Amino acid sequence: MNNFIKPLFATLLLLLSVARLPALVQADKKTLNQNNGEVCSGMYSKEDWGGKVDPFISFNLQKTSNDDEDISVIIFDYEDYLHIGKEIPGTNGELKYICDDYAVDLGLCDSDDKGNFLIEEAPVYNPDTDENTTLSAEIYTFHQSKTGLHEVKYQVKKTGYYCVDTFSADGDDNLKYSSVVNFRNAFGHLPASEINKLPLYGILAVAYAVAMFLYLFAFWKHRHELLPLQKYLLGFFVFLTVETIFVWAYYDIRNETGNGAGAKAYMVFLSLFSAGKISFSFFLVLIIALGYGVVFPKLNKKLMLRCQLFTIFTYAWIFAYLIQNYLTPSDDTSLKPLITFFPACFCLFVFYLTIIKSLSSTLAFLNEQKQVVKLQMYKKLLNIIVFSLVIILIFLVITSFVVFGMSSTQLVEQHWKTRFFFVDFWPSIIYFIVFVSIAFIWRPTSTSYMLACSQQLPTDPENIADFDLDDLHSLEQEFNDIDDDANVVEDDLDDNPFRDPVDDENVHNVGNKRDDESKK
Repeated sequence: MNNFIKPLFATLLLLLSVARLPALVQADKKTLNQNNGEVCSGMYSKEDWGGKVDPFISFNLQKTSNDDEDISVIIFDYEDYLHIGKEIPGTNGELKYICDDYAVDLGLCDSDDKGNFLIEEAPVYNPDTDENTTLSAEIYTFHQSKTGLHEVKYQVKKTGYYCVDTFSADGDDNLKYSSVVNFRNAFGHLPASEINKLPLYGILAVAYAVAMFLYLFAFWKHRHELLPLQKYLLGFFVFLTVETIFVWAYYDIRNETGNGAGAKAYMVFLSLFSAGKISFSFFLVLIIALGYGVVFPKLNKKLMLRCQLFTIFTYAWIFAYLIQNYLTPSDDTSLKPLITFFPACFCLFVFYLTIIKSLSSTLAFLNEQKQVVKLQMYKKLLNIIVFSLVIILIFLVITSFVVFGMSSTQLVEQHWKTRFFFVDFWPSIIYFIVFVSIAFIWRPTSTSYMLACSQQLPTDPENIADFDLDDLHSLEQEFNDIDDDANVVEDDLDDNPFRDPVDDENVHNVGNKRDDESKK
């Protein structure tokens, strides 16, 4: 890859590694105070997404510095925000938002409504659509000065993006208060914008399980012709399947029980798997790039040990970053998370550079040795990496438009349902496709073992194209003849430089036992 792609891919790879972590789902209870007077959340009607309860929005005033001053509250569908406030007569479109003595004198509201927000129920002009719009849902406004849960809950009858605004009824900037808004959907405690993750992670877990069983079938079918790398891949397949099931279970627990101590403890447990998923993914790609199992029977012991130790080191920093990230409030502006973020990113960046360097060296070696079939395998690996880069670029552009391009009400209304996919779910799909593609290239076959053993390939350009089929069949026939003539397990052992040492010891024990029985 050229000098432009390398640093770009490095940056994107780091972003992808962080983005594909399962996000910590906050409770759909949001805090309002004098500094943050508005919160919004998507809501599904019971008809659109059923459940045990009728969806509602509740307001709970927990603290106030002056219980004699009212706090004005309004609950509305964001699509109707233009209906909030009334135009002051004799002005050029100036709006009045709170009903007070001045608004009563202007005839904008009745004295009974003092302390409430002003609502324009008549059609209003919408500059986004260049049309007059009417209310799409009920707007509920009230005022409260005493702490406690407001007696009326706003019933959500229509799917939409709902907001709650608060303001001091007397315009007192010194009034301090804290309140909690509960956006309760019919299906459970998950936010409406997160509920789609529950079925999608379930589908992803099933996809991993299906791919794993297909790989396991090939693994069992060619169990006598396995490479150590293929055992790594199977083990990681099992790990990824279990990890995805655990992610799905987290969202299910969170939906059923809320954001309690159990859900938080489970998230810490899940971070162990997330850190392992990232660090071992880089380790696996690194040893493949180094030629482990295909180009070379085994890597140098010191080299493999360094790879393993650095993987453990990376795992520790990623785990530390995840734990700190989960325990840090979303509104925290301190720089403490950077203590673990930068070391984790540095480890991933070192991994990336090592992978690129190793892959380039392996490709050059195979090209020099004219090992065409192996060269094609590694070129496919490079194509997968480039393909993932292109897809990541496309989705990053789309995500940028989705996140930063919401300037109109229509975009906000349409986006909250699918935001999760563009923000943190699509990397999981790309990861699945990339891993399954790599596992498919290095899957166990009847010729993969012979191909790994072979070192000499035809150097005549005219005969290179014939190697893929004919030479592999001849290699297979040659190995079959050896197995038929030998009838001794040790003969096959000597020709298999890829067999694990534990298997070697077991085979020799079987051979010694047979010798002892023959002597008797």
